[in-house]
Amino acid sequence: MNLNWLSLQLLALTLWAVVAQATLQDKLTVRAFSNPHFADVLNDNQLKRLASTAHKESSWLDIKKGELLSPVLVPRQIGSPGYRATQDLIVTTLGQLGYAISWDNFTTPTPMGDVKMSNIIATKNPSAAKRLVLAAHYESKIVPGGDFIGATDSAVPVAMILDIAKGLAGLIDKQTDSDISLQMVFFDGEEAFEQWTSTDSIYGARHLAEFWEHNPDPATVAALSGATEHRPELERVELMVLMDLIGAPDNMFAALQIPTADIFTQLSKLEKRLQSAEYIDRLYMNTAMPPGAASVEDDHLPFIERNIPVLHLISVPFPKVWHKLSDNAEALDATVIADMSLIMRSFVASYLRLHV
Repeated sequence: MNLNWLSLQLLALTLWAVVAQATLQDKLTVRAFSNPHFADVLNDNQLKRLASTAHKESSWLDIKKGELLSPVLVPRQIGSPGYRATQDLIVTTLGQLGYAISWDNFTTPTPMGDVKMSNIIATKNPSAAKRLVLAAHYESKIVPGGDFIGATDSAVPVAMILDIAKGLAGLIDKQTDSDISLQMVFFDGEEAFEQWTSTDSIYGARHLAEFWEHNPDPATVAALSGATEHRPELERVELMVLMDLIGAPDNMFAALQIPTADIFTQLSKLEKRLQSAEYIDRLYMNTAMPPGAASVEDDHLPFIERNIPVLHLISVPFPKVWHKLSDNAEALDATVIADMSLIMRSFVASYLRLHV
C-alpha cells in the first residue's frame, strides 16, 4: 500500500472533504447492499454469544502459538518457504471448512524479471447470486537488510480472515439465505519490488480484477455446471472488505471510500455496542475524519475502478513499524487483535444475518 498524504492536518482534511462531498453523486456506486443497516441486526444476547465464543477461541490468534496466526508470522516473500506454508495454511483451513478453492495463477513482468504469482479465492456456496468478499494480501515485502515478516502487513489480516471463517463456520453452514455467500480473497504481489508505481504494485489485485471483469470464478462455474451462460464474477460482488495493517497498538480506521461511508458508519455503531457491553477494550473506527478525506493506494484500486464498493480497513495513520524490519511479532498487540477479531466476526454475522 502507498500513503498519498503525510499528515492529518485538520484544515487540509476539511477542504478535501468539501471537494469529496461536492462530487459525491459522481462517486456513489449503483449497487444496492443486502443489509445496509446491519448494526442492530443482532440483539444483545446474540452479541454476547458471539463475544463468549470469540473469547473461548482467542487462542487461534495467539501471537506466539496461535494455530492461525503464529504460522504466518514468518517471512513470506514470493516463492519462499514461508510463502508456500502460508498458501498451504489458507487452502487447508478453508478447504476443511467446505469452501471451494480457486487458484488464479499468472506470470507477470516485474523490475526483477518475470515472476509467478498466485491469488487464492475461497468461496462458500459459490452458486449464490451475490458475494460478501473479505480480502487481504498474503505475501510480504522484500526489504533490504533482513527478512521482513510484515506482522501487520498482512499476517494478522490473513489470520483474521481465517479466524472469521473458522469461528463462524457452524453458523454459516446453517445459513438459510442462499442469495449471498461469503467469499475470501488472498492477493499475491501487493507490495512493490522496488518503488511503488502503478505498474510495480498490486499485481495480484490487478490481474484478478481484470479476469473477474470478463469471467466467472472457476468455483462458480463448477457450482453452476448446468448453466449455459455465466455472469462475470465481479457482477456477483456486492461488497468487498479489504483489510491491511492490523494488529498494532495504535490502529485506527477511517471511512476512506465515499460509496461505503454508510457501511463504515454502521460498523462504527456495531463496535460501540460491543464496547458499551465491555466486549472490546476501545473504539477503533474514527468517525471524526470526513469520508474520503484520506486516500491510500492498495489492492482495492482495480476493483473500485470497476465500480465495486470497497470498505477499506487499513490503519490510518500507518503503524510506526510500517515497512520496517521491526514489523514482527513484537510489534503486535494481543488486545487489538482480539478486539478486531470480534468486531469483524460480529460484522460478518450481522451483514449475512446469521442465526447466532
